[in-house]
Amino acid sequence: MGCTSRKLVLCMAICLFSLILAAGCSSFDPDPRMFRSHYSYDLKIYTTGPITDVTFYLPLPVKHGVPMVGPVVLHENDFATSNLSVEFVASPPGLNLTGAYPMANNEPKYLKISTDRVYLDKTQDGPYLIEIDNATRLESPLSFADTVNPYFNETVFLPKLNFALPAQTEDIPVNSTSTTSYDYQSTPIEVLQQVPIYAEYSASPATRVDIYSSIHGSNSWLERCEIGAGNSYDDYYEWYHSGDSHGWQTASGTYEAARGEYPNFSHPVWQEVLNRTAEK
Repeated sequence: MGCTSRKLVLCMAICLFSLILAAGCSSFDPDPRMFRSHYSYDLKIYTTGPITDVTFYLPLPVKHGVPMVGPVVLHENDFATSNLSVEFVASPPGLNLTGAYPMANNEPKYLKISTDRVYLDKTQDGPYLIEIDNATRLESPLSFADTVNPYFNETVFLPKLNFALPAQTEDIPVNSTSTTSYDYQSTPIEVLQQVPIYAEYSASPATRVDIYSSIHGSNSWLERCEIGAGNSYDDYYEWYHSGDSHGWQTASGTYEAARGEYPNFSHPVWQEVLNRTAEK
């Protein structure tokens, strides 16, 4: 067989394999599987110079009044470093909750950070970085994180000021726009927010302090031939300031929910999944 003929046979074989693979991946049964939830929490503090007589009160992620990241309960030692004192506080002095969004069955908790002097820079004490992740493989999609209504049912920052969820959020349908008959694309929610933080310290006018904190929660699963699907929510705030700071300040941020695709549990595809996972 000549070289040209061998190349032709090889090309035909590759094309045939591709057609078989494509046919398998486009089969009717989407076969949802490998269900996972993932949560992450970050807290970052940087300074461009030394700050002294330092006290911060920063809101912790809470669920039903408990500091948590998804299913993981937080403890003070998760935040401990050699150059800072840390403590969980329920009611920081002078906290004014006037205008806070209703917090039924969920109260804020704060992380108190204090020290005489610190320089949170890479070349000095190092930036203050807290990163906590939790990924869980789920037996059933019914155990997914509630990324549509996380304010009521998941880890979020509290309190939130000058904040209002859409009126329908407490019972929002997740079938706003259908992407397939068995999955739905939800209408995303994005709300600007203000979060009170306490920042007391002395610093030179040129010294800048940056504080950033975020919560992320998501669900994911596989469909057909390793095609991923999922949904998520995010809650974050940030604050930066140059020079001295004394007392309560307002950090700005965004609350985002209902992003991505959601299962239509009334569809036979997901009914089969629920029946299968219920047997385990």
